[in-house]
Amino acid sequence: MLQTILVLLDESPYSETATTLALEWGRRFGARLLGLGILDKSSIIAVEPIPLGASGFKRERDEERLAEAQKHVTRFLAKFQKRCSAAGIPARIFEDVGDPTKCILKHAHRCDLIVLGRETNFHFETQHESDDVRAKVLRRSPRPIVVVPRELPVGSGVVVAYGGGREVARTLQTVQLLGLADGETIHLVAISRDDRKTEASAELAAEFLESHGAPYKLHVVESELEPANVLLDQVVNLQPRLLVMGAHAHHPLHDLFITSVTRAVLRACPVPVLIGA
Repeated sequence: MLQTILVLLDESPYSETATTLALEWGRRFGARLLGLGILDKSSIIAVEPIPLGASGFKRERDEERLAEAQKHVTRFLAKFQKRCSAAGIPARIFEDVGDPTKCILKHAHRCDLIVLGRETNFHFETQHESDDVRAKVLRRSPRPIVVVPRELPVGSGVVVAYGGGREVARTLQTVQLLGLADGETIHLVAISRDDRKTEASAELAAEFLESHGAPYKLHVVESELEPANVLLDQVVNLQPRLLVMGAHAHHPLHDLFITSVTRAVLRACPVPVLIGA
């Protein structure tokens, strides 16, 4: 069962929503929350061209920016702790210093799954737009990741994009063993393209769920449209609270395909998306 959720924190609205979802799941599944704040020191004091004799000015400016960044991290960690305490959810907070991707991948080993906003800004002192940390973590995470949109719509049930590969098979097992469906209907969505292979795999996945006593429905969609569009249409029609997809495949050609589908889904999906490890 789900025991620990690592919540990646910054000061963006997406991080606020990610915390809201983590609190809801903490209450629902009895899980403990772990809040992680990161001070990206290397980007703040990065080497850059400066005029001759201006090294002292740069050093002073770097120190000021580091101090300001530290205040930000301290503030949003304290806010996270306060929200958890107010909700009665057990929680711990951690601060790490270094490259955000490396820090996240290190702390991932202490949790069951990771929750983060669809857009992240861990370089907030040096960069005002969303960064690429989410994409890097998705490729290498040892734990499932839940990517949260700006708003949390009301929904019920879980949609699983079942293509028959080993990645989504492992992810479905993880979802079941962690209890993330919690007795709700699991909608297995298989996109068929004039062959029985995908449908047959989805039928076996349905048998797996049946053996666990999990309620499910199998949806075989025959379509030549882009898989991401078909899947997003199913999410709109079924209105789940969560979409589940397999991890990135390691074969270069498969990775290219899955990455493009994942990107398209994450960009537009109105519900949280769980990506398997």
